[in-house]
Amino acid sequence: MIDLLLELFTQYGLVILAGTIYLAALGAPLPGTVLLVLSGAFAASGEMDLVSVIATAYFSAVAGDITGFTIGYKGGAWLQKKLARSKLGAQIGKAEAFMTQWGGVGVFLSRWLVAPIGPTINYVAGIGRFSWRKFVLWDLLGETIWVAVYMTIGVVFSASALALVDMIASASWVLLGALVMWVMGKRLIKVIRKARQAVA
Repeated sequence: MIDLLLELFTQYGLVILAGTIYLAALGAPLPGTVLLVLSGAFAASGEMDLVSVIATAYFSAVAGDITGFTIGYKGGAWLQKKLARSKLGAQIGKAEAFMTQWGGVGVFLSRWLVAPIGPTINYVAGIGRFSWRKFVLWDLLGETIWVAVYMTIGVVFSASALALVDMIASASWVLLGALVMWVMGKRLIKVIRKARQAVA
């Protein structure tokens, strides 16, 4: 699947980049970050226009995020139940805990620092009736960082872009796991303290 996508990307460039990033923001298992890094590498070699790549990636990501938020907002509790039974179900609890802990900053961080949880955050923020204006503001800021960081990686390290993509993807999942453990650890400490107070 990824090989076919990369082949299409070399032929159709910006169209494939836009579609992949948009669908990835909705939770489709597509390598949006991979194509962004590769786009940076292609821009560095003159095969793609840098400004066009940046604009396409940015607006596609924001459009996908806002679409996910809107679906969550309109779907509400019904969608939450559906998602819980889907492949995204395992991430729903993590996303809810993350949003409870971080709020708007969580939206910002999930765009670039813990990107694997980003699509689920979009739905959860909508389902939870998070402020649309705040969501868009934090989303715009986060996607600015995401595009800037990964485009820069592609441009600067164009000769070894694929190896870097694998390393970045692995690091994102490790960081996400660490953050989830930290949030759950804080909750566990609160539960233990309440239990001790109840006994005392």
